[in-house]
Formats: sequence, C-alpha cells, structure tokens
Amino acid sequence: MKLNLVKWSSPLAATLLAAVLFTGCKKDDPDPVTPKPVETAPVTKTFFLNQPVTITASGSGNYEYGMKFTVTQAGKVTKLASRMPQAGTYRITLWDASATPKVALATANITQPAAALTYQAITAAQLTTGKDYMITVWSSGQWYEIRPVGSPTFAYPITIGSINLTGYQWISSAASPQTFPTNADNTYVAGLADFEFQPD
Repeated sequence: MKLNLVKWSSPLAATLLAAVLFTGCKKDDPDPVTPKPVETAPVTKTFFLNQPVTITASGSGNYEYGMKFTVTQAGKVTKLASRMPQAGTYRITLWDASATPKVALATANITQPAAALTYQAITAAQLTTGKDYMITVWSSGQWYEIRPVGSPTFAYPITIGSINLTGYQWISSAASPQTFPTNADNTYVAGLADFEFQPD
C-alpha cells in the first residue's frame, strides 16, 4: 500500500499549520468586566449611621424637600427609596438640579408598610460628574427632623462612597404642580428620600 505524504515544507501545509496554531491561541471571549459595587441609601447611611445627630419625628404640612448631591464617577440611579417616620405612600423624585428649568429625571410613588427604608425600582437614570442632582420627597405628614450634635450646622459637602451630599433644600407646596425646592438650610435635614446608585 502506498501512502501519499504531504511535505510540511509545501506552501499549503505551512498555511494549514499556521491556521491551526493561530486558532488554538485565539482568545474568543473578552475578559469579564467586574461590576462596581452598588451604593445603597447614601442619605440614610449618612444621617442615621455616620453623623452625630438627634432624630425626632416632627411636624406636618405640604412640603417638597430633600438633599442636593453630586457624583464623583458616572453611573445610574436604579432605585428610589423612602425613609419616612410613618407608614404611607410618598412621592420620591430624582431631579437634574443643573438644568434650567429643573428637570425631574425619575419619580416613584413608594408605599412604606412601616417606618422603614423602602425601595422601588425605576428605569435607570444616568448621572454624570460635574452636575448637581437632588433627591426629594413630597409629604403632607410627619417627617424626620435631623439636627447635628455639637455644632449648629452641618458642614457640607458630606462624602459617602461616590456621592457628595452638598445641602438640604425645601419648599412649601401643594402636590401639584410639583415644585423644585429652593430654600436652603444647613441647620437640619428633614425626610428622608433616598436612592440606589450603580457606578459605571
């Protein structure tokens, strides 16, 4: 029996060998990208955990109020949250505070079954560095009144993770039309409205 052997020095053989070697070394899948950790409830963590404060359930009235903030890296707000002292339904709004007029980027009516932090998923809202944002709640019932201990005022900015809290603002207003809070006060914080942030 006669065997037909291909000489590996031939152009065809060399091409086939190169193709096999190249395919064997080819990296088909890119390196997996590890997502950055989700940052949850920066407002609640700041004023309930990280600051020396007094907290009382106080007052009532028709107000829109919340925290102004910036981000140190781009990312998305994926959930809004309510942290009010009474069970109820609260309108939480994420604002583009750099826009003129101010723009509501996302709104959720969140029903708290108790006085506990309650989240609701939203269509993700993209945030970028170099802009001001605000997270607010509209309420006609009680709020948490949070005041600093050892100082008459909060020293802003307060940084937690990728979030810089830059100040508290409020306005007396009916539920409709919705009004952006313009009155600043650094002696206390009321609320709370909060959110979840996913850095890019």
